[in-house]
Amino acid sequence: MKSAWGSLPAMISRKSIALTALVAFAATLAGCMTTRTTILEQKGITVQLISKRGDKLELNHPVFIAPVRLSHMLARIDIRLTTKDSQQRVPAFHIQEIDGISEGLAKGLKEAAPNQRVIVYSVRREKRFGIFETKYLTSFLAYVHGEHLFLHLSRSNWEIPTRRKNSLPEPKIGKFPSKFRILPGKAMRQVDEQSLAISWSDEIFERPTRTRVTPSGQMVRKTILMESEEPESEEEADPAQPTGPQAIPAGISATTLRALADLEERRQRGEIGEHAYEQERNKILAADPATGSD
Repeated sequence: MKSAWGSLPAMISRKSIALTALVAFAATLAGCMTTRTTILEQKGITVQLISKRGDKLELNHPVFIAPVRLSHMLARIDIRLTTKDSQQRVPAFHIQEIDGISEGLAKGLKEAAPNQRVIVYSVRREKRFGIFETKYLTSFLAYVHGEHLFLHLSRSNWEIPTRRKNSLPEPKIGKFPSKFRILPGKAMRQVDEQSLAISWSDEIFERPTRTRVTPSGQMVRKTILMESEEPESEEEADPAQPTGPQAIPAGISATTLRALADLEERRQRGEIGEHAYEQERNKILAADPATGSD
């Protein structure tokens, strides 16, 4: 029979192994610790600088990009929402939020260190029937590396559940909590389903895109093809084609009416852009005997 003293070295050995493993685990956690610093929190916009201990990033921070230039970039980014029955292309950023988001992002990039990324949260409030308030979250992670602004869009106009109103989900690279695909515009390159690399110094971002708000507050943006941009200027459009839709004359044939109806359905599904729609519509009308052409 072994004495208690005989089993003591084995006990000490087991405890040492357990203690060593615990210390190693704690060191791993410490090495992966994330530090978040909030640098802006106002008017529904929250901006944080995030870094991980031991993460040897060499980003081009701090960097100053004018808020107006950032606004022009964000206004050119679309997303494709896919449902069971259809696909819809919509702006990634609500026009009422773009300026505030751009100012926050500019501040974040200007104050970030080379090992810090920028996280932007934008909460938009919308009232229904003048009583019920719904909150929508748009959030992304951004940083500048080389000549590109990298942007990972986590959520776009996501309706915030009541239970999450005090704890917004954090954007993380490689995580796709929302079902959409980001669609790049000119001077942009798609990195993954929801990330872009933007050539932020490109001259195209010196001017705004075609987006406006009506007096009633509704956002209006031209419908464009699913994978292509609309003409950048009127000079790029075909000068031989009439501009604007022609009125439908009286007495046109049933065949022409059917063709116009089919074209309208393509327009509603987003299969054809506004400029192409007007050109095709005018061609259909011009080919009908009732118009006096052909």
